[in-house]
Amino acid sequence: MTRFLLLALIFIVCASCSKHPNNSRLSIDLSGNWQFDIDPADSGIKQKWFLKELSDSIRLPGTMDLNQKGYKNTDTTTNYLNRLYRYTGPAWYKKKISIPSAWQDRTIHLVLERSKPSKIWIDDHYIGESLLLASLQEYDLSQFLSPGEHTITVRVDNNPRLTPYGSHMISDHTQTNWNGIIGKLCLEASSKTYISDLQVYPDINKRKIKVLLSLENQLKIDNIDVELQITMELNNEKTNLKSAYFTVLCDSIIELEYDLGDKTDLWDENHQPVYHLNAIINNKHFRDNREVSFGMRKFETKGTNFIINNKVTFLRGKHDACVFPLTGCTPMDTGSWLRVFKIAKLYGINHYRFHTWCPPEAAFEAADKLGIYLQPELQFFKEGVAILKCYANHPSFVMFSAGNEISGDQKKAEALISRLKKIDPRPLYTQGSNNNIGYTGPTESADYHTAARTPYPYDTLLIKGNIQNSAIGTPYAYDTILTHSRLTHAFIDSENGGILNRLPPSTNVNYDYAVSQIHIPLVGHEVGQYQIYPDYKEINKYTGILKARNLEVFRERLNKAGMLDQNADFTKASGAWAALCYRAEIEAALRTKGFGGFQLLDLQDYPGQGTALVGILDAFMDSKNVISREEWVQFCNDVVPLLLFNKFCWTTNESFSASLKVANYSGNVIDKDLVWKVSDSKGNIVNKGRLINIRIPDTGLNKFGAIEFPLNSVKVPDKLTIEIAIEGTKYKNTYPIWVYPKPGILPSDDNILITSTFDNNMVNSLERGRKVLYFPGANHVKNNSVGGLFPPDFWNYNMFKRISEQFNKPVSPGTLGILTNPEHPIFNSFPTDFHTNWQWWSIIKSSNPLILDHTPADYRPIVQVIDNLERNHKLGLIFEFAIGKGKLLVCMSNLPEIKDKPEANQLFRSILSYMSTDKFTPKQQLSKEDLQEMFSGKVSAKKREGVKNASLH
Repeated sequence: MTRFLLLALIFIVCASCSKHPNNSRLSIDLSGNWQFDIDPADSGIKQKWFLKELSDSIRLPGTMDLNQKGYKNTDTTTNYLNRLYRYTGPAWYKKKISIPSAWQDRTIHLVLERSKPSKIWIDDHYIGESLLLASLQEYDLSQFLSPGEHTITVRVDNNPRLTPYGSHMISDHTQTNWNGIIGKLCLEASSKTYISDLQVYPDINKRKIKVLLSLENQLKIDNIDVELQITMELNNEKTNLKSAYFTVLCDSIIELEYDLGDKTDLWDENHQPVYHLNAIINNKHFRDNREVSFGMRKFETKGTNFIINNKVTFLRGKHDACVFPLTGCTPMDTGSWLRVFKIAKLYGINHYRFHTWCPPEAAFEAADKLGIYLQPELQFFKEGVAILKCYANHPSFVMFSAGNEISGDQKKAEALISRLKKIDPRPLYTQGSNNNIGYTGPTESADYHTAARTPYPYDTLLIKGNIQNSAIGTPYAYDTILTHSRLTHAFIDSENGGILNRLPPSTNVNYDYAVSQIHIPLVGHEVGQYQIYPDYKEINKYTGILKARNLEVFRERLNKAGMLDQNADFTKASGAWAALCYRAEIEAALRTKGFGGFQLLDLQDYPGQGTALVGILDAFMDSKNVISREEWVQFCNDVVPLLLFNKFCWTTNESFSASLKVANYSGNVIDKDLVWKVSDSKGNIVNKGRLINIRIPDTGLNKFGAIEFPLNSVKVPDKLTIEIAIEGTKYKNTYPIWVYPKPGILPSDDNILITSTFDNNMVNSLERGRKVLYFPGANHVKNNSVGGLFPPDFWNYNMFKRISEQFNKPVSPGTLGILTNPEHPIFNSFPTDFHTNWQWWSIIKSSNPLILDHTPADYRPIVQVIDNLERNHKLGLIFEFAIGKGKLLVCMSNLPEIKDKPEANQLFRSILSYMSTDKFTPKQQLSKEDLQEMFSGKVSAKKREGVKNASLH
């Protein structure tokens, strides 16, 4: 009976392993229960735990976290999501196995698809170790696994000190530093002479492939027969191609060719035929086979462009740091990766940059099916070789980076990619992403350059004055702006936070100068990083091994600040503004001729490094509903119509003018009319036009004339929307502009005192019942205000505040835009959204929002500045109080100083108009003593005690 059961087991094991009808290999699936123990004292090797029974059990594949093993974690750090269980150090896994007699005289490998540094024992024999994190760990057990009963012991150590480089594969900021084994876990038996590696090199011009078979010829065979079977899969339909047969000398590497001829179908982001090659070797003494996927494509560079199959392409990329909050580790199945990539592709993404990690086989398979260009990263040569061996056949694997922001001498990074390039020239290589924060140019072997800036030439460094940036049209200091390849930076990294915070808004900004400094494709590094205030309802979604205790802490701070009721509004307003900033980033990249592309940080949130909620999607890749997908793909797509004009705020005595360009990276020439129309805020069409029979080549960015129309028909201040579309296609884009009367002398009202001085005259005027419009001077409120920041704060406030202070650099004001009610009567003559938009630039830049933490909990400013989730100040840009018999309106933007700006002049007028009506009736009463405290920042100890937990200040 026992013998019968054993034979049945052998049959089941052998039958279940085959992925292909011709599969000659046998396998034993090791999934299931394993003995388990942790080894915090690291005494297991010395005490020979491989010889003893372990006290606990665990299910593999899996992690300790998924099995609820380790120490219960009560940490409430706000640096990242919080694990329910934590453990760092060695853990031991043991399983009894039975090797069937059919495996006699076979080569046997143990396969761990993904783990941390491991050591292996069979019974009492030590086999070896592997440090590989991003590729298969394979152990040859042939000498030690004879037919019969054996014990496999695996020691996995997730101590970061064992890894030769920093990585998101060992970080609790992202996937967690888990301990365990995930993915494929099995024993695999092959003949003694077997295919150890199979690589495919496509040649699209000759319509053939070169096939390299690496053999382990332990039987010392002289000649073998080789059969190459190829199947082409497209849209879930498979076509078998004619097999090719060879008789060759049994060398360590066999080179063969297969001519696809008219069966050649090219792979790219728009069309994804995936070929499957099954290589079979035969001899009267053995049979073995190996199967790989590949695609017929050629991804290369030409000048500063990326080329796919002889056509220009543009990388619309996102950053990926392995954020999977339910499992804390990367998915190992294709279905999960298909979901992720499908969502990204719906948002116009065609490229993924994996920040200091490499995804598993399943991710490459999913990207092959959907047409996503992938760039893994590493900093370790042996890992690089292993990654290429495992994944480089995949058509989606087009780029390879040596790591992220590698500092110091670049010789090591150059040597690394130079060696890898000689081993496998298929992907394009770069020496790293944003090395030396962009101040280092590409190395000799780099095929492309990823950076937030390009280094300026030596002669530019010698310039002591200003230089003219033709792309922007205005002179700026030589040490900033010109070299940037993204619009925003941390304050520590760029004066005043970069282009978006420093320059008046326009749609003319591009990166022409930066591109001109290098001769290979330039990719914008970690573009965006705009904070969005979290919606704390998201906390309920963390039902897995990670909990959002960081968000719980921030929610409690907002609650103590008395503004929890505004949470959803903060998310909506900061998110809508961040989305507009991402639009500006992406369009600036598209407006740059010869630019290689961008890598967003990010389409989704990054819940680590201080909690960086910078995505329009949350950590689960679900929409935050701050921008619709339909609106997003207007500007993030393979074809984008673009309007280039030098300002967003216009006056009625001007004519609007803009040049019209189209970025076409679709791979198809488009012959259509370009149509445009202008609508007012009520939806009425006030102008329109058409460019007839336009041919839009598939060569990237091209210009197609101009749009011009007078604005004298606009009778009241208004927001106009200009839509440009390629008729008969899905491609369109929209732009707002604001039209105001030409700035003139402001109206006067004897009943309104306008002042910039807090003095007795102001206080006495209020006590007499007068109306006062107060513009506090920045110096008067420096102890109780923050600076005027136009874009949302970069990444997260706490992290870069700490870094800036460490290096004695300016700290960002840390705010996330404005929140207001467009229907408030103060805006009757100043059209606005509920969030920041481009017409607020000069107003916000001239502001010092006041900290109103000590006002009643239900008090809200008319224009509120949204603070970051760390600090949660109640910040007022425009607000009002009743003071005795008088009425006070405070504007924290110095409008009198910028009244030559049409938008500032018009806001000033709208404020005065509002104050002149009976609608100006402040509800909140304030004493003159409270008023004095508010603007001096000298709050009484009693009031300070009441709100001490409401902020970090």
